[in-house]
Amino acid sequence: MERDLIAKIQRLAGAQIKDPSVLVGIGDDCAVVAPSPDRHLIITTDTLVESIHFDLDYFDPWHLGRKTAAVNLSDAGAMGGNPRWAFLNLAVRPGMTDRFWDSFSKGLISRLSEYGVSLVGGDTVSAPDRLSLSLTLIGEVKKGKWLSRGHAQPDDLIYCSGNLGEAAAGLELLRKYKEKRSPFKGQKGAHGISRAVLKRLVSKHLDPEPRVTLGQALAAKGMVQTAIDVSDGIATDLAHVCKNSKVGAEVWAREMPVSRALKKTSGILGILPLDLALTGGEDFELLWTVSEKNESEVQKIAAKILGYRPFRIGKIVQGDRVILKTSQGAKDITYQGYEHYI
Repeated sequence: MERDLIAKIQRLAGAQIKDPSVLVGIGDDCAVVAPSPDRHLIITTDTLVESIHFDLDYFDPWHLGRKTAAVNLSDAGAMGGNPRWAFLNLAVRPGMTDRFWDSFSKGLISRLSEYGVSLVGGDTVSAPDRLSLSLTLIGEVKKGKWLSRGHAQPDDLIYCSGNLGEAAAGLELLRKYKEKRSPFKGQKGAHGISRAVLKRLVSKHLDPEPRVTLGQALAAKGMVQTAIDVSDGIATDLAHVCKNSKVGAEVWAREMPVSRALKKTSGILGILPLDLALTGGEDFELLWTVSEKNESEVQKIAAKILGYRPFRIGKIVQGDRVILKTSQGAKDITYQGYEHYI
């Protein structure tokens, strides 16, 4: 499984690294290095592979470029960092046209430019049958001012920046209607669901919004030390926080941020809204923990950026598991989110 492979590479890399400038290596959203006494770098990389992370039957190249940037920008936001430079590596299969790459590049650069990131290098190679896109992002954080997965404390409250499960629902809709535009024609898209609702959910998958500004603001105030972006679902991403912080967590089903659009659509998908919210992944919302004494101030900081109050969804507890609390009881959901099978 992906988690086992990452753990193996982490062990090998950890045994190799003796450089004191490496402050955070494999195992968090970004690496943190210290090239000088007052400035640290953050470094993150992501790879998207055709037929595993995206399908060109419904992903147009412009949106694919924007998402390639967004998944890395989201990691930078989870560290509270300022992204600066990007490197793009491409493994290109036969049949890709200049028109495709023109649109892809414009989408990629449009998203990077929103956060002042320059695309400064990369590499291209040939691939036999699948397109592969790898972006490496380098940024900066002030000394001692980055967020990580490793500082959550028992009794901390768990917050989330936005609705969950919508990206997963959008992906399911795209898979259900591979004819691309068919469910979006007319005033009603499919099964009586409005075109606006369908567009909202699909956009959450195709063009997610990385929470870079929010992460920077939380890190700058120093009242939040632990954060992670929701890329694999709460069940897995919160489990990463628990593992790194050596704590447990409980999340409250009644407080899970599930939108009206998701509730309207989940019936035709045959998936419970709560299941999509907990395990769907690719929402790229920001998850963080905060002490009760700092809760009110952090709420205000987040609300000013988001335009609404963030969602309190649970708390950190003793233990090492992620427990879902419902009106029917408690359930262990540790690492039950999305898995990129290899």
